[in-house]
Amino acid sequence: MPKIKLKNLYLGIKGQFPLKRAFRNFFITGNAWGMFHISSHIRQDNGKEKVMYNTYESAEKAALSMEKKYGKHFSVYKCIFCDGYHLGKNRDNK
Repeated sequence: MPKIKLKNLYLGIKGQFPLKRAFRNFFITGNAWGMFHISSHIRQDNGKEKVMYNTYESAEKAALSMEKKYGKHFSVYKCIFCDGYHLGKNRDNK
């Protein structure tokens, strides 16, 4: 099981800012708490690691492509378990 990397924890939380957005993501919608769950790094359907993107920009480009392909919103987030970024869908699809 991968361990949380302190540097990536800092970058993951920093990625939730500005403060108003961070407050909403942690305390109103609760979506940001998912970054601490192993499922933010491991796929639930097959147990393999999610696709890792080296930069936010490359992940954002992939997210837009996936949105066009599947008609759903995909979010980009900094993984606290690895040095990359992943794509995800929250339960509200926003």
